[in-house]
Amino acid sequence: MTAGEADSPNRERTRGQPLVALGLVIICWGAGPVIAKLITVPPLLAVLVRFGLSFPVLFILVALRGGRVTVPLLTTTALPGISFGINLVFVFATLQEATVAVLSVAIALQPGLLLLVVGPIFAEWPGRSQVLLTLVGVAGAAVVILGAGAGLRTSPLGLLLALTALVTFSVYFVLTRRARSVDDVDPVTWMAGINLWAFLAAVPPALLWLDVDDLGRIDRSDLLWLLVLSYVTGIVGHVLMSWIHGYVEVARSSLYLLAVNVVAVGLAWPVHNEPVTALQVVGGVVVLSSVAAVLRSSSGQRRRPEDLVESPSRSSLGT
Repeated sequence: MTAGEADSPNRERTRGQPLVALGLVIICWGAGPVIAKLITVPPLLAVLVRFGLSFPVLFILVALRGGRVTVPLLTTTALPGISFGINLVFVFATLQEATVAVLSVAIALQPGLLLLVVGPIFAEWPGRSQVLLTLVGVAGAAVVILGAGAGLRTSPLGLLLALTALVTFSVYFVLTRRARSVDDVDPVTWMAGINLWAFLAAVPPALLWLDVDDLGRIDRSDLLWLLVLSYVTGIVGHVLMSWIHGYVEVARSSLYLLAVNVVAVGLAWPVHNEPVTALQVVGGVVVLSSVAAVLRSSSGQRRRPEDLVESPSRSSLGT
């Protein structure tokens, strides 16, 4: 059995499985910023180590599942993988020019951005109610982020970098959805290629901005949290998300992921002693209400790769 066959979207899935998986992704990704704040090494070094730890493990998982990473797979994952790696580099650069709140608000705009492209790319045309709920959800996420009194301070360069971080992650997100809906690629194999390219994309800026002494700054605590970040937030979260892309429309999944901000704020309270304000609670309720409303509107629907292409055929990208 090949890796692709092990996860064939042609197998019957219960209606709730993708949503349960999405809930796990929200928890994993929501924990990401909280874990990252426990890491004391320079952010760019953390990015390099994070991908350096994850891609070898993914290659091993592919081999253990009877699959292989082919040249066509590496060719297809080049653009989204580089976008993913460069995204984290832009995140690092943004934080040198702007506050965390500026970056967080920019990334929270992703569902609105995706509403503009999902129609032409995927023939997914959100209804008026979904568009309205998405805008409300984005506004709620902004309230969650800014409700703690965080400042929106940035330079013009910082704003440009934050928007570039938004675009590069969206490119990765959309291309992963396309691979799952058209090529029927195995999620583990796909993420192996993605993480390899992301690691390679992080190498040049690391060589420019880091020195040898920075490597010695990684202590045991940093290594522990980098392992958690790489394998829980990284491998588990992103492999599950790439699988979900075969079943949930991208405009819906990006809206659901606004709940990541709610989880991050909730976890930061006990871990970093960052109290949750009343305004953040209101914003969180708005986000979750928007998500719940869209979930109800999609009741009974299930989008699978074979539903999106007329004559699906198994791709040889990762088998």
